[in-house]
Amino acid sequence: MNQEQPNNNINSNQNQPQPPQQQIPNTLAGSPGVVIAPISGIPADASSANKGRVLANRQSPTATPPTTTIPQPSKIEQNTQNLPPVDPPQPAPKKKSHKAGFFIFLLLLIIGGMGYYIYRDYQQDLQREECSPLVKSDNTLRQLDINSSIVQELYDKVKTTIREDFAYHNFDDTFKLYLAYRQIPQSDIYSSNCNLFNEGAMSNFTCSSANNFTPQAFKEETLEREVKKLFGENIKIPHQNIILGNSCFGGFQYIAQRGEYVQGYCGQVPTTNYNVDKELISATVQGDTITIKEKVRYYSAEGIDNDQLKNGIYVHTFKLDNNYHYAYINRTIEDA
Repeated sequence: MNQEQPNNNINSNQNQPQPPQQQIPNTLAGSPGVVIAPISGIPADASSANKGRVLANRQSPTATPPTTTIPQPSKIEQNTQNLPPVDPPQPAPKKKSHKAGFFIFLLLLIIGGMGYYIYRDYQQDLQREECSPLVKSDNTLRQLDINSSIVQELYDKVKTTIREDFAYHNFDDTFKLYLAYRQIPQSDIYSSNCNLFNEGAMSNFTCSSANNFTPQAFKEETLEREVKKLFGENIKIPHQNIILGNSCFGGFQYIAQRGEYVQGYCGQVPTTNYNVDKELISATVQGDTITIKEKVRYYSAEGIDNDQLKNGIYVHTFKLDNNYHYAYINRTIEDA
């Protein structure tokens, strides 16, 4: 029978000398086989090319050519590198407003056209010698074209028909109110009623007793406006009925309680046996005064005579007032 022999070899290896262990050089953590190059005694600059050099697989004391490790970019750098290139911000283009440019051009065109029109009209006035008397520094007497707009406009305000002349011939407040009434625009005359109309105050005129009659009316301030425009700002004419003699011309009764002029109904049709020839013969300007002359010749039927109708040269005088209106100053009669 074999008996177990005591294991005398258990510690036999412990008494045997161990071979010297080879010193493992410093290795880079987490990088098997990559060792850090020994640090030399020569100080190295932080920016030197030797910075970061390592020795790989060093097996002998003999130095091997160093290899350079490329530092890996961080995650932020990797994400940045993967992004597409971004162009630098460009300044926003200026918006061109074509509409504003069009309106500016249109405005300049209108201004230029108005300037040309005013200049041309001014030159024509100079040629006709129709400039306002205020433009002239002297006081010379100048002839005006009788067909010019200013002469025709003034003449239309004061010329009368044969029936108006036959009905009334005096140049007084009654006649002036009648001429001012003729200047009232139709838009300022309106349909009214016969309230407070006095039928006994105006011969030949009725109101409420007329059948199917709707009177016309206008405000007293409307007549005052036309009086000032025709005869000047400083004229004062009291309100009164507008009627030429016993004729049907005018026929507006002034009702102070209503502040209106109300029309009456006239059943009489004015007739006359006279004819007249009227001719505008001259117009002059001197300083701030314009004078218009018309030649008047009345013709009556046989056996009819009216010494109030006078033949001759009717002289109408207008004077420029402070509001640049030519006010009707006077009417005189010269022998033909």
